[in-house]
Amino acid sequence: MNEMSRLKAAITREYEDDAEIDIEVHNPRNTQAVELYFRGEKMAKVMGKLALENPKHGQHVSGVLVKKNFNYHIVDPSDLSNYTNMITSVITQKQSVPYLGSKQLLHHYLNQLSGDVEKLDAHGKQTLRVFKSISITYEAGLVILEWVANPVNDMYADSCVSVILAADSSKAVSAKYLLSAPMKVDRMHFKECLLEMMADMFGSECLSSVYKADRTQITVDGKTAVIDLDTLEVTCEEDEGLQQMVQTAVSKLHQSITPLTV
Repeated sequence: MNEMSRLKAAITREYEDDAEIDIEVHNPRNTQAVELYFRGEKMAKVMGKLALENPKHGQHVSGVLVKKNFNYHIVDPSDLSNYTNMITSVITQKQSVPYLGSKQLLHHYLNQLSGDVEKLDAHGKQTLRVFKSISITYEAGLVILEWVANPVNDMYADSCVSVILAADSSKAVSAKYLLSAPMKVDRMHFKECLLEMMADMFGSECLSSVYKADRTQITVDGKTAVIDLDTLEVTCEEDEGLQQMVQTAVSKLHQSITPLTV
């Protein structure tokens, strides 16, 4: 028995007890032509939480593609530990920034950045919540930022750090310029400006003939986006791109017409 025959026998013995693998090992002669045929398409099975509901035509399936031997599976990230040896983890980042200014000045600058700063009480310390994802805690001579790491939150955190440094360099600003509470925008005026802007962006035919007090909606290419006038949130399950476009326009409009205290 030559070396290649022994290799063939060893490979056969390694997989002969594995019921999931049906393997055939060929040992062609030297100079013998060998033709291999490969399937151009690959099939992946959707498993776990993603397979609980029957998919609809045109629906996008988002998950983690797992390859095991020659099989492909698509699973939800939370199901990785059930179908693979991998586990998921969450990385929380914390950054300390020197700051000698006042809380009011910090709140003012952060409110100018996002417009949705929330005041929270975490572990007995007053904490500001920015972009609904960045927690900012004020301590003597120090500001601590904490957030769950992902590309979007990291970008928000960088913006907050820049604003904190700007506030620290402007700590001598007069108190009369501080924004103690966000100014409110007249809802009817905002709604009129919003409808006019949507008509300029997508045409007057996009506007709905039915209006509600707290929300309005537009229809673009058969896809409907609903705008909540209280929270300024835009929802459009049919087109994420349209949702982001309208959300950006609504936020910029609200910031541009919000009165400032001077």
